[in-house]
Amino acid sequence: MAIFLRENLMMKVVSNLGLILFLTCVLVISCVGDVHALVPSPTVSSWFVNMNDFSKSAHGALSCETCHDTMKDSKKKHPDPEAAEFLKKEASRIYDYGRCKSCHRQSYERYLLGEHAKSLKQEQQKPGPEGAGEPKKEKAPTCGDCHSAHYSRSHVSRLETGREMTEVCGSCHLAQKITYLENYHGKTAVNLGDTASAYCTDCHGAHHCISLKEKKAALAACQRCHPKAQEMFTEFVIHPTTKDLTEKDKDKAGRVAVIKAVTAIMSILVILVVCFFYGHSFVWLLRELHEKLRRH
Repeated sequence: MAIFLRENLMMKVVSNLGLILFLTCVLVISCVGDVHALVPSPTVSSWFVNMNDFSKSAHGALSCETCHDTMKDSKKKHPDPEAAEFLKKEASRIYDYGRCKSCHRQSYERYLLGEHAKSLKQEQQKPGPEGAGEPKKEKAPTCGDCHSAHYSRSHVSRLETGREMTEVCGSCHLAQKITYLENYHGKTAVNLGDTASAYCTDCHGAHHCISLKEKKAALAACQRCHPKAQEMFTEFVIHPTTKDLTEKDKDKAGRVAVIKAVTAIMSILVILVVCFFYGHSFVWLLRELHEKLRRH
């Protein structure tokens, strides 16, 4: 009889410990963040081209001359391994992406109206300290920085495009990528694969990239999915980060500070509550064990 009671007690202890371990794992995952689908970044533009992969891309049916012309120059040898600048500059900083306009006119014209094109113009007018024409450390994106002319595929699903886009945009806007993935939009779109949810370009535009710091622009973006949204709707902070904020963004900085403070307080409260109940359960198990041993 005593052996049966001990075995029964041990089964209860093990089952309770298993439940505690499971709840602990759930708590850790919820605190650290959701695990989202890992999407490899697209192959970036470089001086070397894998022709097998290129043949499978959206441009695979085009000849090299279509984009690069004949690449012949009577004065210079191409390529010239002996040249001082040979392979010293990034391919995406030298290529004239104005040629993309011949096939992608609308996208290129929208790009010229966006923030990326403005930043590129400022970069070219004020080159970095490395020398004339050299880009800054934080380079303004060109077509080749967001798209791989040699490897990007066509007829890709919205889900795959959106997940890849999150990685591409996040390579320059890391803080915004992190907060997006922690937000409802990022969790449903990237983690759960809900194509009805918003990806980066649904709010900021694919080529005519806007920052949405102005309430009028932000409201217009929100109303694409939330047609009944009013101006107060824009008070919701999608990216609770102070990175890239200017002196004009004091209002958002204050709201972000409040969000971080509330998050810290609630995190401490959750930890205290969980520790209290885990401690209570542990003490209860010890008391039950003591009572069983005392009786038998």
